[in-house]
Amino acid sequence: MGAAQSFPLHPPEVTPEWLTDALRQDGCIREARVVSLTYDVIGAGVGFLGQIARITPAYDVTEEGAPRTVIGKFPGANEDARQMAAMYGFYACEVNAYRHLTPHVAIRTPRCYYSAISDDATTFFLLLEDLGADGRMGDQVAGCSADDARLAVRELAKLHASWWDDPRLAEMDWLPLGTTLGRMSMSQAYPVSWQICLDQFGHLLTQAQRDALPTLNERLLLMMDDFDTTPLTIMHADYRLDNMFFGHPGGPYEFAVIDWQITNKGWALYDVAYFLGTNLDPALRRAEEMGLLREYHAVLTRERTRGDDYDWETCRRDYVRSILMYFANFIGNAASLDPANPRGLELFGLMISRISAAVDDLDALSSIP
Repeated sequence: MGAAQSFPLHPPEVTPEWLTDALRQDGCIREARVVSLTYDVIGAGVGFLGQIARITPAYDVTEEGAPRTVIGKFPGANEDARQMAAMYGFYACEVNAYRHLTPHVAIRTPRCYYSAISDDATTFFLLLEDLGADGRMGDQVAGCSADDARLAVRELAKLHASWWDDPRLAEMDWLPLGTTLGRMSMSQAYPVSWQICLDQFGHLLTQAQRDALPTLNERLLLMMDDFDTTPLTIMHADYRLDNMFFGHPGGPYEFAVIDWQITNKGWALYDVAYFLGTNLDPALRRAEEMGLLREYHAVLTRERTRGDDYDWETCRRDYVRSILMYFANFIGNAASLDPANPRGLELFGLMISRISAAVDDLDALSSIP
């Protein structure tokens, strides 16, 4: 929806006239007209590839169903980040996800009112339901409680189970393979980033991890051959607290997930490893990790209707290897960090320290060639 140059690229470019047309195209307003609006940029420093604004419209008449607030998602302000998003197809993936996928996943997602992307896939725009009025947004820096983690893990298992080994995945040509993205990261991004990461964040790593960095990507490329035989499912791939909403009691949802920019057809435990390894305080993870993983496996086993048996030992092995893959992917992303984004740097450092602790606790380095 929308031609290449017909959509806003920055929050100030959203006008009352444009917003009226977009909301009418979706059918959530019919007679009402947006006469003015305000916006607030939210999540500054949270995301590296996009910018987000909460938009509050004022209407000329009251109309049932007219949204009180909406979320505008725009391309990132950093040119290098935008080019990286285009190279990996992240913007195109999220637009397609809201058009073709999220209405059919077993997890609550925001309604998409409008979507558009440029021909070269370097710019895009999404107009989304604002989930904030009916729930609280997670905070990856603050972490979460064991109860919140349990809910997030159960919902993730339902998402994975509903698409496990599903033949429809083969029809989604626009949805990339997780192993393809992983190999691109290990062969292209990692070689130019590991030294940058070591220089800036090496103090957060163990000596064994620092020693492994120069050749870790080559060893993981060999390990990834095993994931080619793992059943595919829908992988969110950015399953972190900043992308989660926990509903208020009695509200319209219990749990919801946003940001489908890097979703792909991948191996399920990658999502589990990212969530447990980088969102939980290390002390809480150590106390709850195996219990949460067993709960994930139990729900996956109960809800899954396709594919061969996925036993507990295989699940645990894939979890440990996925912890290591995420560790390496963070290292590969170091070169794309914006030095002018202090919260982004703080968050990245926190995630590196948490995933480093998980790699060490699980002796994950010993799980690869």
